[in-house]
Amino acid sequence: MSAARPPLPSLNALRAFAAAARRDTLHQAAEDLHVTHGAVSRQIHQLEQALGEPLFSPRGRGRVLTPRGRRLADALHAIFDDLSHTLEDFRRDGPAQPLSVSCEPTLCLKMLIRALAPLKADTGLDIKLLAAGGPVDFARDGIDLAIRRTDFPIDPALDLYPLADEMAGPVLSPALLRDHEGAIGHLPRLHSQTRPEAWRTWCRNSGLRPTRARRHVFEHFYQTLEAAQAGQGVAIASVYMAAADLGAGLLAAPHGFAPDGTRYVCLSPLPIAQDPRRRIFAAWLARHMRDLARPVPLR
Repeated sequence: MSAARPPLPSLNALRAFAAAARRDTLHQAAEDLHVTHGAVSRQIHQLEQALGEPLFSPRGRGRVLTPRGRRLADALHAIFDDLSHTLEDFRRDGPAQPLSVSCEPTLCLKMLIRALAPLKADTGLDIKLLAAGGPVDFARDGIDLAIRRTDFPIDPALDLYPLADEMAGPVLSPALLRDHEGAIGHLPRLHSQTRPEAWRTWCRNSGLRPTRARRHVFEHFYQTLEAAQAGQGVAIASVYMAAADLGAGLLAAPHGFAPDGTRYVCLSPLPIAQDPRRRIFAAWLARHMRDLARPVPLR
C-alpha cells in the first residue's frame, strides 16, 4: 500500500508566493492581490513552513528567490496560466454569463450604475459591476473589461479601447455659489487622497493662480463630491461623475470643465474588436461619455 501524499499547501499561500516571485517587492504583490503586505508575508512564511525550506534568500536590503524557489515559481505560473485558460474555455462554452466589468469606484457609483438601464435597453447586454481601481488581475477576478483612468502604468499586453479624455473642473452647491456671488477663490477647498494633485493640475491648466484657502482632505474622491453638494466647499470633479448632479441642480460648475491630461480607457486581456460583447459595450460607453461631456449650464 502506497504512503499517503502530504496535504497540499493552501491555494492562497501558493498564489501569494507566485505573486511575490513575479514582482519586485511584497508591497507590489500585495497590491496585485488586493491584500496587505503583512498578509502576503504571512502566507509565504506558512508555505515555507509547509515545504520545510526557505523560498527566498536575503540579498542586501531585499531578497531573491532560491534556485528551488525559482523552479517552484515557474511551475506555479504555468499552472495558474493553464487554470486561467481552462476556466476561460469553460465559461465560453457554457451559458452566456453577464459581462464582468471592473470600474473605478467613484465613476462606478456616480456614472456607470446610472447608465445600466439605458445600456441594457440599447444593447441587450447584462453587466456585472465590480468597483476597483489600479492594476487588474483579469484571470483571478473573472473580469472581462476594466474601466480605468490613465494615471498609472498600463500593461502593454492588454488591449486598450479609448473612451474619453478626463474633463475636470471645480464644483460646489448652487446655494454656496449664490451666497458668495460667484466668487469661489477663497472658499474651502475639498481634496481627495486618491487625487491629491487635482487642484494643482486644474489651476495650472486653467491659468488661474491658486489663492490661499482652507483645505479639507477626504479619503475618497466621491466623498469630496458629497461634501461639495452639502455646501462644505469647492471640489475638483470629473464631468462624468458630476453630470447627473449638475443636471439635477445639486451641483454648480462655474468654470466648466477642461482636459486634465489623462483619459478613460477600456482594458481587456483579449482583443476588444474581436469580441462582440466587449466591442458593443466599449463603443456604447464611449458615446455615453461624449454626451456627458457636452457643455452643461454654468449654474
